[in-house]
Amino acid sequence: MELMKLIWKNEGESTAAGLMAELQNDWQQTTVLNFLKRLVNKGALSVRREGKTNYYTPLVTEQEYKKEQTKGFLSSIHSGSVRNFLTALYGGEKPSREEIDELKQWLDEQ
Repeated sequence: MELMKLIWKNEGESTAAGLMAELQNDWQQTTVLNFLKRLVNKGALSVRREGKTNYYTPLVTEQEYKKEQTKGFLSSIHSGSVRNFLTALYGGEKPSREEIDELKQWLDEQ
């Protein structure tokens, strides 16, 4: 997600070297390149090679990416069950009346 946020922020093409310069952590270049390759393979990025440099462009919006990542998380961790997710989120406690009302309102609007 950190790499994708930088790529969306750049609003165009990004290079691995440019991303490495923007990262605020100790990621190794091979780690960044592996993540970029995975994102290309998953269809989140396109890659254009010019000389020895790869230029990466997002193929999905931030909202689309978040939606797919959330679906994958829900499916793999909570067997696709929103109820199981909410139970885990609230640690077995009941959500407040305000939170329940907010969820009901959102569901009614859908």
